[in-house]
Amino acid sequence: MTDDRTRYRAVEEQVFAHHRAGRYAEGAALARAAVPGLPGWRADLAHAVACLLALAGRPAEALAELIEALDAGAWWDRRLLVTDDDLAGLRTLDGFDRLVEVAHGRASAAAGKPVPPVVRRPAGTPVGVLVALHGAGEEAPDAARCWAAAVDAGWLLVAVTSTQRSTPTYRSWPDHRIGVRDIASALAAVDASGLPLVAAGFSAGGRQAVHWALTGPAVAFLVVGPALRPGQFGADLTGPAVRRGLTGRVLLGDADDEVRDDALTSVAELRAAGLDCALDRVPGVGHTFPVDFADRLPALLAPYAGRRVARQPAGPIGSPE
Repeated sequence: MTDDRTRYRAVEEQVFAHHRAGRYAEGAALARAAVPGLPGWRADLAHAVACLLALAGRPAEALAELIEALDAGAWWDRRLLVTDDDLAGLRTLDGFDRLVEVAHGRASAAAGKPVPPVVRRPAGTPVGVLVALHGAGEEAPDAARCWAAAVDAGWLLVAVTSTQRSTPTYRSWPDHRIGVRDIASALAAVDASGLPLVAAGFSAGGRQAVHWALTGPAVAFLVVGPALRPGQFGADLTGPAVRRGLTGRVLLGDADDEVRDDALTSVAELRAAGLDCALDRVPGVGHTFPVDFADRLPALLAPYAGRRVARQPAGPIGSPE
């Protein structure tokens, strides 16, 4: 499966390159050709083909591609089908409403199934707990790999997989309340009594990490390329967080065209609300981790290591109640 994921991501990168360049028919042909060798990604590839065909002015063929994949067992969350601008030309065609209904029914049946976290323990007594959240389209093993240097620095690493899926293989964090429950479920079996909790995440996982830190028991958040949305965090969230001394740090690539501008605005809003939020802008880095992140991480976590925290009230750590 890992090799298949690697191959899928290579195909995805090429398809996106065709999409950005306006080579829609070529991108659709490339995604179609990959289907036989990547059956687990049938839904994702069909969605890509449909988007590209629709942009190429072939909406009926695009809908047929989705229906064929649906008949083979694929599914998509309703939001993916009805909000994707690329698919706008399909929504008035006969058969689209049924596609959405059947696909979303399958998506709903698959939603909410918890996935055990990836837990990495340091050699000695932990100095804290780093809760790592993956980016969109990833899972806990990806987050565990990216944040692994924390374990060598003495931290207990708990990487959480989102239960929210828009396809059988694509997970993200669109609903913050569900994300909080996923984190609580992952931490429920981890003995973190008295240890400082730091919320960490990349991209969509970074957004969820900030939200959880503002509302939960974390002493800090540390996020890379967070997909923050301006105006997302109101005074009802920031006020209590400021009063209890929450701090944050954002690492943002100067070449990150995917999230940079909104992230900068959001950091400014958090600061205006009184939150101590540091910003590290990394030259030449796009929407990814800096190549020297493993060297940076121990120093970034050092201010929180071993900090004494109050015992949590009864119930799982991070519970929304």
